[in-house]
Amino acid sequence: MIIAGERSISLVTWNEAHFHQLYPLANNPKIAMNLRDSYPQPYTIHDARHWIEHNQKFNPPQNFAIEFEGKLAGAIGSERGKDELRTNMEIGFWVGESYWGKGIATEAVKLFTAYLFEKFDVQRVFAQIYDFNVESMNVLEKAGYVPEAILKKAFIKRGVIGDLFQYVKIRDEE
Repeated sequence: MIIAGERSISLVTWNEAHFHQLYPLANNPKIAMNLRDSYPQPYTIHDARHWIEHNQKFNPPQNFAIEFEGKLAGAIGSERGKDELRTNMEIGFWVGESYWGKGIATEAVKLFTAYLFEKFDVQRVFAQIYDFNVESMNVLEKAGYVPEAILKKAFIKRGVIGDLFQYVKIRDEE
């Protein structure tokens, strides 16, 4: 599946063509710092293989490669809430360092959010951002998300406790 956007940006289901591009791009401590601790660091060729194989089982897909001008530039994905929280989907995204500042993440978040509301029966899509990651907060705001909450002292990264900023986009609200 390919979701085409503007400016040569596409969301593409993970496939073998991404394998050798993924691990060198993803193996960056600056990216890992802004993601959950479950994100491997260092990111190895084995992690890339596992990720691509893991994502081939979802129908409809919940995680996509972000491509810019036909090359892997990052990743975007979601996880649906469980049980009574099933009306929610949480998204996460990252873009390789050489692609920062080009508007790629903003376009990817817009495309992905529209896709989630089209394919899944959810009422809200949200993202949680560490307090030091102002760039991702800006991406979400440019993509139409609004600040919803600040969870005080909600995370610990490298021994430092910080606040978690939550952004949301509600179905049918502009």
